[in-house]
This record gives sequence, C-alpha cells and structure tokens, in this order.
Amino acid sequence: MQTQQRPRVQLRDTGELIAAVPHLLGFRPTESVVVCVYTYTGLRTQITACLRADIPPPDLYVSLAEQLKVPALRANSCVVSLIIVSEHAGRPPDPLPCTELVDALTQVFAASGVFVNHAFWAPRIEANTTWWCYADLECHGSIPDPGSSELAAAAATLGTVTYDSKEELRATLEPADRAPLAARAERISAAVRLCQDETYAQQLLDTLIDEVRAGSWTLDEARLVDLAVALTNVRVRDGCLRPEVTSIGHPVERLWSALTRELPAPYRAEPACLLALTAFLRGDGVLAGVATEIAMEADPDHRIAMLLRHSMDFGLPPESVARAVAQSFLGPPDNSCR
Repeated sequence: MQTQQRPRVQLRDTGELIAAVPHLLGFRPTESVVVCVYTYTGLRTQITACLRADIPPPDLYVSLAEQLKVPALRANSCVVSLIIVSEHAGRPPDPLPCTELVDALTQVFAASGVFVNHAFWAPRIEANTTWWCYADLECHGSIPDPGSSELAAAAATLGTVTYDSKEELRATLEPADRAPLAARAERISAAVRLCQDETYAQQLLDTLIDEVRAGSWTLDEARLVDLAVALTNVRVRDGCLRPEVTSIGHPVERLWSALTRELPAPYRAEPACLLALTAFLRGDGVLAGVATEIAMEADPDHRIAMLLRHSMDFGLPPESVARAVAQSFLGPPDNSCR
C-alpha cells in the first residue's frame, strides 16, 4: 500500500514558514502551539511533521511538552521550530506571550536530545501580520498571504482544502439536517435485528466501491439503512480497509464523509473510522484526527478508532500504518513443506 507523496516546496524565510502552517495542518490555527519537526535527508532539511495543540493552562505546560516530544522522537528528528499563535493585549515586544510555555518546550525537548532552533510568536496567521522571535526581539517580520503561497497552490493541485478553523473542518462531517436521524436510527436497529446476509452485505459494498471509482454513486434512504447494517459486519467493514480501497483516496473519502454525516450514532463510527484511516494514509493527519474523534464519540469502545488514536498520539508515520494494514490482509505465512 502506498501513501501519497507530497510535493516539495521550499520555504525561504520565517514569514513563509508561518504562512505555510495552515496548509501543513489543514486549517488556520488560533490560540495554539505549533511544532514543526525537521529531519535531514542527505543535504536537505525538510519538515516531516507539523504538530498542533491548544495552549494549555500554565500548570500543564510541561505535560504538553512531554506529549509533543513523542512524535518528534519517533520521526528521528533532532531539530524543531516552535510557533505560538495567540492574540495579545499588549504591543510586542512588551513582552511576548507564552514565554514560559516556550521555555518548558525547549527544556523538555532538549532533555531528549531535540533542539529547538527557533521559536516565533504571531497573534494570528494572516497576510501582513507581524511575527516576532522569542530569542531576539529585534528579529521580526511580516507574514505573506497564506492563500497565495506556493504551498497553497500545491495543496489546491492535490485537492486539499485548507479550512479557516478546526471547527469548520469538523462541521463538514456533521449532518446538515438532524431531523431524520432518530427515525433512521430506528430503521437501522430494526434491520440489524433481522441479521442481514453477509453475501448481500459484501455485494452492497463492492457495488458501491465500483460506483465510487466510476464517480456515479448516490445515497437514498433505503441504501443508507442497508449500508449502515452492512458496515456492522466486521468482515465486510474490514474489507473496506484493503489497499485497493484505501488507495482510491479522495473519491472514497467523499463517500465515507457522506455516510458519516448521514448516519446516526453509533453507526456513524464505522464510516468515520474508514475516513480516518484513508485520510491518515494519504498524509492528512488533521482530517484523520477529526474523523477519529467523531468515531470515538459515536462508539467510545471502537477498536479501530482507538488504534488510530494511539497511532497518531505516538507519532507513527502513515507508511508504518499502511504496511501493517496491508500485511493484515496477506494472512499468516505458509510454513508447510513443499
């Protein structure tokens, strides 16, 4: 199973780095700490991960730093940059906000052999907003328009949408109309009790995936109910994790997104998990994280959702997860004598 290769874009200065953050994350962060994780490939330094967390209360600064260092270590990185995005009542540099948070991150990372080479602050990531450097208050500059950058163009070419906020991204996976959900949940529950034939369930999904490839799929009420029931069958659901399905990418993600919007809890957990895994393998960790949150809210004990959450929390790269998923469909090795 292959994960999507992202284009290489050269970031020439601090302003371009900060302007790139919304496209690296998938949304424009606010009141956030962002950690750009660098690794060395030959003579080239590149960002291999972009981490974000809400700015916590001061008593949780060290705890957050301990949590954020894990993905950096798993990426075999020895260098990171910090970007604090937070509104500030005073006029910089009098003083820069969250200095104690930057100190906590720097100390915790350094204790594990990870060097914070730069730390910057900006009130928001918008064109012509001034950024400042924590280490040298004489060092500051202007953020270029994030929407006009080379990275923005590359993201658009890949079909990646950058949202104004994480909440806006989450809203794309919520139902436009909640009124039908209660009656739909009753119909699904009744159909589940009838024990849908597994062969029929598999045919439903196979036909739907073929339609996704052809760009001709539709959802009506009867099909929504049948698909919700089919996905409760673990073997049928797991068939949607096969490399030939996850590798479809954006088209199949649109299907899982639609089912996540249209199905009530707990049934929406299944398409949300399928969306999360496909997005994660494509390299879209933010969409994967939001979809995983939705799945776990719908079904807190969902096994795949928990595994995905742990994979992301511990900074496992998509390539490793892709290999593990692909291997699970190969079956045990044949040790018989020939």
